[in-house]
Amino acid sequence: MKLYEQKLQACALPNCQSHYIATKAGQTHVIETGDASKTVMILLHGINAGAPVALEAVKALYTKYRIFAVDSIGQATKSAETRLSVKDNSYGIWLGEVMSGLNVDKAAVVGISYGGFLLQKLIMAHPEKVSKAIFIVPGGVVNSDFAQSIRHLFFPLMRYMLTKSESHLKKFIGAFYTQIDGYAIAFQRETLLGLKMDYTRPPLLDPKLVESFKKPVYAMVVDNDIFFPGEACLKKLRAAFAGFKAHYILENSKHIPAPYQYEEISNCLDKWMQE
Repeated sequence: MKLYEQKLQACALPNCQSHYIATKAGQTHVIETGDASKTVMILLHGINAGAPVALEAVKALYTKYRIFAVDSIGQATKSAETRLSVKDNSYGIWLGEVMSGLNVDKAAVVGISYGGFLLQKLIMAHPEKVSKAIFIVPGGVVNSDFAQSIRHLFFPLMRYMLTKSESHLKKFIGAFYTQIDGYAIAFQRETLLGLKMDYTRPPLLDPKLVESFKKPVYAMVVDNDIFFPGEACLKKLRAAFAGFKAHYILENSKHIPAPYQYEEISNCLDKWMQE
């Protein structure tokens, strides 16, 4: 939580408000920022990253939109520790309750990494609440090569868990961080050693379950994603969603982009939000 607050303060966003929404799955924390008179954007962060990390990448947009960054339940956030089934639409139902609690009937929803998987579930459970779906390096669409994952993720992770050596930690996170800084090292160390991690990959998208969703869909991928290969991800999203409009490939980037790429990300999102 100290790291959570550190990241939120570093965002330096004015007029941030915290909301706690009561749902059947437990209390859900949401950070609100931006202009209350503007179009609503809902942010869904990556696994254990927390709302401040998602906000950091798009903080340049706070004057243009009313942004709600949701702390996912069952992760290292301020929300309840409840973990729901990934095999049904439980997470989508939960997100629908969160939106209702915020008095948001429908919104453009941005799903980042694992948040992209949660966005799929929201589309399946409450398609009427999603006016526009934007997937960023989304989980639950395609997976990387198993052998590559073993070599670049599993072995370095196991070495770190056995030795607690920072060099092995850097080797592990270097597979998916474009740029490693002190915060990344501290956050990953505390997450790996302080949480009961669930390493299960989310089930992959079944196109039949979203074939009725006709709203605009956009996707941003990176050119070096150890988790979810960009080109394969785009191919499947384009085939699954009738409303697929456009994509963007962030070049010279791993799964987690570097801060110097945030402006490029924000500009792309802004363009899609206005279309």
